[in-house]
Amino acid sequence: MKNGLRILFLGDSITALGTTERGWIRYFNETVKPSFFVNLAVSGARLSNSATPVEFDGNPVFLGDKTDYTQNVVINQIVKLSRMREEGVQDCDAFDLILIAAGTNAWFCKEKCNMDAIEEQFTAEGKAIPPDQANCFTFPGAMRFITARLRSFYPEALICFCSPIEGCESIRPYEEILYKRNLIQAVCERLQNVFFIDTFLCGIKGAFEKDGENGRDLIDGLHPNENGAKKIGVYNADAVTRIMSR
Repeated sequence: MKNGLRILFLGDSITALGTTERGWIRYFNETVKPSFFVNLAVSGARLSNSATPVEFDGNPVFLGDKTDYTQNVVINQIVKLSRMREEGVQDCDAFDLILIAAGTNAWFCKEKCNMDAIEEQFTAEGKAIPPDQANCFTFPGAMRFITARLRSFYPEALICFCSPIEGCESIRPYEEILYKRNLIQAVCERLQNVFFIDTFLCGIKGAFEKDGENGRDLIDGLHPNENGAKKIGVYNADAVTRIMSR
């Protein structure tokens, strides 16, 4: 793997922790040693759109306990990125590697997380569907739209989607996280030249975690403590190293 990578991070609160002691990016960067990085992840962000109408204003804000997540979706992080590029923010000129780590916050239902409906976001009646016409209220449609938009900015960048980690069973049931993990992997396989990082296997196990209390790797049953952040960061760095060494 070449040194001095330029890296873009997108995602939810687990990635938004950045380079703090509980941020996996800190330990990822210690291994990968990028020349620079930009982290646009926002706490509470969702992979797929979750409200109608979606307001793409480039302001993906955390809304706390509110149920209206109109703005706080990964696509709006990309709208923010687009605005930064237009404003000439130098660090957004080029990226070699893009990591998208989201999916945990999506309300689980088979309509949005449908393993059998992946192809519906790619073709209809034997014809290809343009990426901007994909249904971004679904995981497959949102992932296709996200990938196409990022490629329009950075055609040579390596794009990776990371699977969600396990959480305390009472907060994030294992079956739901596993299904989302499998769905993200399947969509990555359908997309061309998009890589899947299986962070689900980083070593964090829901059985060792507690709702609202510090466990082995999670501080509250969902977000990593320092130990969990190290596991995520080292795992993702090793995965990227393997991918880029192919």
